[in-house]
Amino acid sequence: MTIDSACPDGADGLDAYREVLEQVETLTKAGDYDAGIALLQPIARASGSEELMRRLIELRVEAFPAMADNITLEPMYEANELLGNTTALRARMASDGYLFFRNIVPTQRLEQLRREITEILAELGWIEGGRDRMSAKALCRPRREGSPKFFQAHDRIVKLESFHSLAHEINVINVMRQALGESAFPQPLSIVRLIFPDSPELATPPHQDFPNNQGTPNLTAAWMPLADCAVKDGSLAIMEGSHKYGVLPLTFHLGAGNRRAVLSKEVLKCRWVGADFRAGDIVLFQSMTVHKAMENHNLEHMRLSVDFRYQLEGEALTEGCLQPHFNRFSWEEIYKDWTSDAFKYYWLNKDYVEAHWDKALHELPEGHVDEAYEQQLAYNIALTRRKDCATDNNES
Repeated sequence: MTIDSACPDGADGLDAYREVLEQVETLTKAGDYDAGIALLQPIARASGSEELMRRLIELRVEAFPAMADNITLEPMYEANELLGNTTALRARMASDGYLFFRNIVPTQRLEQLRREITEILAELGWIEGGRDRMSAKALCRPRREGSPKFFQAHDRIVKLESFHSLAHEINVINVMRQALGESAFPQPLSIVRLIFPDSPELATPPHQDFPNNQGTPNLTAAWMPLADCAVKDGSLAIMEGSHKYGVLPLTFHLGAGNRRAVLSKEVLKCRWVGADFRAGDIVLFQSMTVHKAMENHNLEHMRLSVDFRYQLEGEALTEGCLQPHFNRFSWEEIYKDWTSDAFKYYWLNKDYVEAHWDKALHELPEGHVDEAYEQQLAYNIALTRRKDCATDNNES
């Protein structure tokens, strides 16, 4: 953003804000878009000036690529060699906050779930159908998690028996029990991520699971892609050792969960680690561990993944972790078309303590509604310009 585009005769009504605009320009030229937005935002919101608000939104559009998490990943430690040695596995988890394993989940189970999910997405026109359906080649604009169009697909996927039963897959359970303890079991809350290509602004930002789930701090997630997933395709990245710094404050973000952890200088000293995942690979991480999705720079294909959360019997969980994701259906509705009773209401036979939900840990700062509106508007503009540019390039 530059002030040169302003009308020299003051016809744009921004004469009173020329000094602050010059300060913002100085900050952004130095690469400090956070500070530039923070300076302009309260003034623009209070000004009543449509032109000044337009400047703020344009600044946000310009800031998206500049403020992306441009991180360098170190390789994840592959912990397969520690399997069978629970003492070493648990010591590694306590030190690093994560454990990465190759070739744990049977690929046929992943393929079955991917087949059912892509069938739904193809029927809705999200992806190409036919022989290439399993590649999940996107046909439509990204559906942001939580939007009405997103739920057209999620409402069907969340009912799939193959989705929920994957949390109980014996190899996954065995690894989790070695890492966590013999009584480890999956919470009913199961999560699927439907990540569109070429939408880096929607990539899940750095965050911790604890504010979303709460209960026991020993809660451990298992993340797995439903096909090969390289870093460039949006695989998961972990901030090694970040679980040692407690619960971090939150700010709004457009990505899944709409919450981004505010990383202190101490946390930022932790290194980011990642991997090119292959189908069957899995990463476990504690609820205090900061993690994020890498931006899906694949220009065509969606990234499909699932994650489940596990805890030990006798430990605490919150009521929300006993419900389907987004809590739009009862379990009876979820189970309606299942062919087996094996995993229905299984948690009723488990020992756990239901803990109080602390809403303060999940709350966003004051002004987040305006923040959400501005980010969404800027994202819509950025996405439209990318699509228009791609169309022009294809026609030339």
